[in-house]
Amino acid sequence: MRQLVLNLLDNALAHNVPENGSVRVCLFREGAARGLVLEVENTGPPVDETVLDRLFEPFHRARPRVGSDRSGHGLGLAIVQSIASAHHGRVTAAANLRGGLTVRIELPAAAEVREATACPGP
Repeated sequence: MRQLVLNLLDNALAHNVPENGSVRVCLFREGAARGLVLEVENTGPPVDETVLDRLFEPFHRARPRVGSDRSGHGLGLAIVQSIASAHHGRVTAAANLRGGLTVRIELPAAAEVREATACPGP
């Protein structure tokens, strides 16, 4: 989970606008089962909604990093998706109206995970 958060923050900072950009991080419980939700939003350049699903493909980069001089390999969000899936979670991305991206991680409550991974009875 640590790597998931680090990748999200690195991505949000690196793909932000160079001046007066911001990153917002929210962590909260949602739904009847009280699953955990993590949202990371930045103020980067506009993101075309047609590329949102491809952002999670390994080595895919929608554009060069804006707020960083480091070159990436296009693995950050693919790793995030893999980690979330390993924890029975789900990842989505949404283009923000004024530019930038919001990545949302939804993780089930611990009881849901125990139930989903329990061995079937005789």
